[in-house]
Amino acid sequence: MPAELDNGSEGLNPFNNPAHVRPVEACADTLHATAESLVMRILPRGPLRNDGRAAFTAGACVYLPPGYVDSGLAYPVLYLLHGGGGDQADWVTYGGIQSIMDAAIAADASNAAIVLMPDGANAQWYDAFDGSVQNQRYLFDFLIPYVERHFHAIAGRDGRAIDGLSNGGYGALHFAAKRPDRFAVVGAMSSNLAALSFDGLAATQAPAFFHGSLPIDLATNLDGLDLIMNIGTECITDQTRDNCLAFQFEQIFVPANRDFSARLAAVRGPGDGVLDYREGEGAHSWNWWPLWLRDGHLPFLLARLADPRPASSPVPPTPTPRPSFRFRSVAPDFAVWDYAVSVQRDVREFLDLRDVTADGLVVRGSGSATIRTAARYAPHAPYRVSGAGPVAQLVFADDDGRLALAVDLGPSHTLEQFTPAQIAAEAAGDYWVVRTIAIAAAED
Repeated sequence: MPAELDNGSEGLNPFNNPAHVRPVEACADTLHATAESLVMRILPRGPLRNDGRAAFTAGACVYLPPGYVDSGLAYPVLYLLHGGGGDQADWVTYGGIQSIMDAAIAADASNAAIVLMPDGANAQWYDAFDGSVQNQRYLFDFLIPYVERHFHAIAGRDGRAIDGLSNGGYGALHFAAKRPDRFAVVGAMSSNLAALSFDGLAATQAPAFFHGSLPIDLATNLDGLDLIMNIGTECITDQTRDNCLAFQFEQIFVPANRDFSARLAAVRGPGDGVLDYREGEGAHSWNWWPLWLRDGHLPFLLARLADPRPASSPVPPTPTPRPSFRFRSVAPDFAVWDYAVSVQRDVREFLDLRDVTADGLVVRGSGSATIRTAARYAPHAPYRVSGAGPVAQLVFADDDGRLALAVDLGPSHTLEQFTPAQIAAEAAGDYWVVRTIAIAAAED
């Protein structure tokens, strides 16, 4: 990948914007007691490539609300992502995030929040197929833990929101779909939802990996999350601001946004979450994104986040899973809603979990899977597990009340999903093995 992985302090300015300011200058405040808000820069560690080089771009800008040091409060965190050609300081320099947040907090003190603006290595908001960029790992395994260790941040799902523009809009929805248990609410603006120009996703080389990183293919994972989205579809009155110069570029992303919103509407039922999808006047421009954030996204996000609370409040326990959830992934190992799954198979393809409750679940795939449940059973108690294979199993819950389920999904497939041969084989019928698993307390 290009050398910008090492230039976090200098930032990116491929369009020679005279308003660009290096992140090291734009986010130069130091942490000190003040009645004013602060914008500072942090340098958390991140993932490394196999050759030892960084698989992320160093640095993130952080907005801290007025009186942060002496308030004694813990705050929710908005993770705010930039777009292609941008850097960690974009929302500070071009987006006016400090003024937007200051005004929101002045209007209502309960709007106080931390805003974390990471760098996406030229907005490649994913883990690349070859491991050269690992921004998904960077966010989940490094940034979020760092913020919740070093700042007065509310640790837990109710204290996290994510939003972004363009490639960052893709990133916000992609990250939320990969870990819906990590965020309370999601926003996306002018989003590149078709992952256009994302060579790191290896669409031709590894089609299942590519589809496993597309929000539209992960739409069912977003149950329980409220979403707000904006995309510009009109250019009528905005003649004096930018003459709609960026309007035509915006139209490239409209079809994928419409497809995604339609898909979400089709797969969601009552109680699965709110989608506030907005089409209207707008363009792919900083003239629009701060307005959309200020007037629509920020009120929507903050209304669904926890209010600031005493920093001494007890840290909430690990979130319990939704009473019923569904999830799909092409990863061989994944975790969600306090479940951990490992799949043994010879090809890349989706494993689908449906109707996951304390009473059982439905699993679709090939090969075999080991599923470690959430802690929702009586410790050390025996449970009868039927449907996971040809013979019922007697499984004892561990010390925490978790069950380890061995699921037989038949012989592993030999064709990567989404290749022409696999599509033809699936169309012929009887392709997937589906296991409907029941879990019931067994008599001693």
